[in-house]
Amino acid sequence: MKRSAAAFACIFALTAESAQALSGYPHIAVPAFTPPTDPTAAAAAWEKAAGVKLGWNVLAERPASEATSAAISTDGKALFVRFDAQQREAIAAAQHTNNIGQGNDDAVWIDLWPNGTSGYYYQFQATPNGTHYQTSSENTSYTPSWESFGATHEGGYTVTMSIPLDIMRGVSASHPWKVQFVRYVHATGEQLVWSYDASQNNPDDVARAGTMTMPLINVRPSRPKPRLATYALVEAASHTIGGSTSRVGADLSIPITPTAAFVATFHPDYSNVELDQQSISPTVYARYYSEVRPFFTQGANFYGQFNCDACPNIQELYTPAIPTPREGYAVEGKQGPFSFATFDALGDQGRSDIASAMNYTSPDQRWNASVQRVSVNTDAFVDDVTTTGIAYYDLKHLSAYFNYGSDSGTNVLVPDQAQRYDFGGGWANQTFGLFGSVRKLGEYYNPADGFISHPGIAGYALYSAKIWTFAPSSALAAVGIAGFVDRYQGPTQGIAQSDNSLQLDILTKSALDLQLFTGSNYWRFNDPSTGLGILTPVSQNAGFSFTYHSGLQTNNPGNFPYHGTSSTPTTLTYNTGRYGNGRLDTWFRSSTMRVGNRGALTVVLDDTAQWFPHAMANIQWFENVSYAYQISSNSSLGLGVRRVIGTPPNPNGGGDCIGTCSNITVAYHLLTRHAEFYLAYGNPNALITVPQEIFKVIFYAGAEKGT
Repeated sequence: MKRSAAAFACIFALTAESAQALSGYPHIAVPAFTPPTDPTAAAAAWEKAAGVKLGWNVLAERPASEATSAAISTDGKALFVRFDAQQREAIAAAQHTNNIGQGNDDAVWIDLWPNGTSGYYYQFQATPNGTHYQTSSENTSYTPSWESFGATHEGGYTVTMSIPLDIMRGVSASHPWKVQFVRYVHATGEQLVWSYDASQNNPDDVARAGTMTMPLINVRPSRPKPRLATYALVEAASHTIGGSTSRVGADLSIPITPTAAFVATFHPDYSNVELDQQSISPTVYARYYSEVRPFFTQGANFYGQFNCDACPNIQELYTPAIPTPREGYAVEGKQGPFSFATFDALGDQGRSDIASAMNYTSPDQRWNASVQRVSVNTDAFVDDVTTTGIAYYDLKHLSAYFNYGSDSGTNVLVPDQAQRYDFGGGWANQTFGLFGSVRKLGEYYNPADGFISHPGIAGYALYSAKIWTFAPSSALAAVGIAGFVDRYQGPTQGIAQSDNSLQLDILTKSALDLQLFTGSNYWRFNDPSTGLGILTPVSQNAGFSFTYHSGLQTNNPGNFPYHGTSSTPTTLTYNTGRYGNGRLDTWFRSSTMRVGNRGALTVVLDDTAQWFPHAMANIQWFENVSYAYQISSNSSLGLGVRRVIGTPPNPNGGGDCIGTCSNITVAYHLLTRHAEFYLAYGNPNALITVPQEIFKVIFYAGAEKGT
């Protein structure tokens, strides 16, 4: 469920007496100095760099209990950053391949906004052994080359970073940057920051970040590079699935301004060897998949910027619904407080999928307004949906929003039943959140390129969570309780959707997590033979979940439960409830074990049994064994064997497998500065193995991947 910005509040309240005033964020001047990036070098070797202290625990209403210092300097071509962290807990550093397993280890990071609050956001994160991750609001596939190094020592660890300035947009010494330094302690869930205030909800909040100035003599305004990504794919496959083939294509990005670009794709290949997204978990909703295609990930952050509190999944643009285009063109970027994007994906048989968006964020980060239009045009079909929204957040506790959408086209048979009205808001601090919404979606509000869980509903929804935390000496880390309720009426036949849930979460310092939950779900289905709606139970809310080696990240009453991730979790989950005409029991068992320093073995057994009073049961189970080996910081190998057997529950929202479906997969990935290599057997994105071998190589000329 989506929530507003306030919903992502941290779980602990900060006191005004101990925190800085809203107007008093710190500032540093970055010196021109080239330090050693060897993490074993003495701290004195960095004494000419600008130093800061991470003195506040954002999540725990108190000063940091362990010391962390950071230092930063530049040579005009790169930023050099060093973190020195004292740590009494066991240091977590299990990951060895960059961009895999983020959140599983201890970590430090720097947040950068080179153009201030109106520019792109960049985060560079590294673990105690130097494994690193990066994200940016300019591209969801942001993967440039940069360096990080780590070394542990008695009582803590040191991390150093070298971040080239030319992998960020809007870099200049003519104006201050926004900056934040953050540390995450995996064993306790603590997040320590440099710049903060009494109402801070999020360690990465730009409104609470400090500022820094760069040396004028050394730093020149950056000029973004164009990027050309050409791919070649060779597939050796059985004649039964089309035979062997080869394909070539390209993706192109040309800067227009330092913060805007023209993007194009030609004969793209989306074999999806990069991502495994399969599941047999029962659901009445259509399966939701993440986007992996470069042309669409490039501008994904510009679209769908509409708040939605305690709501079913509502997206007017869901790019996985767009068939593979023959070619596509886009323009996207930022200018001051505005961000903008538009694309046209041209497919076969005259199909055109067009989307455009404009977003405004006020300089003080309190107001946001968005407008978006998405249209589909073919020779026989037209669909056009326009959505507008406005949202307010007081940067402390209160948020509110309003959205309006209108759909038209071939499938809209009654125009006055093709609108979306959505109003909501909430209040949250670090330990409590309450959010509510009122909405109406017309029966014909169902965009062709969108993802609407349930058109034809009108009603309300409420969500609340409360979290209690305990002293460091206690065996308990936190206890939380959360509840959700919604009631939606259909256009003519009464209740269309009804959901209730209550959940208790108990988290210990030793990373044991116990969840108890109960509730019910009802969904109205239309009977094609009578045209009447049938209110059907689809409940799976009663049960429990127990996790050993759960991650500790207690920072989010708006997204309960609040535990984080671990590289070696063992989970046992049981769900039951009335489902369709019977009762559905589901067991999920999963365990990941370390095999050596770089390997991990995962075993999964997931089964469902739907029992009927006077009919044969629907029984299905899922078996999976996989092995992952992190070869180096830029390469990994995965092996998987899985099997789905039986009949899925009824109703089910997708991904059905009747009988026996098997899949054997092998996947190897290597990322270099200007190339990517994939070697795969089978199909990680399908439940049934197809006899195929795929070799895919992508070459990047100019700028690097995602920049």
